[in-house]
Amino acid sequence: MENTILTAISTVGFPIVVTFYLLTRFQRSMDNFTEQLANLVKELQRRP
Repeated sequence: MENTILTAISTVGFPIVVTFYLLTRFQRSMDNFTEQLANLVKELQRRP
């Protein structure tokens, strides 16, 4: 894992690797947010 990260940094550069890491973390957070929002909408639709 560490070797892969070092290879990526040397190939494309540190800022690109950091950006990719942050975007993947942000995507997971957005997926969780979307799921929770869908659950909230379903709950609100069930109530009279």
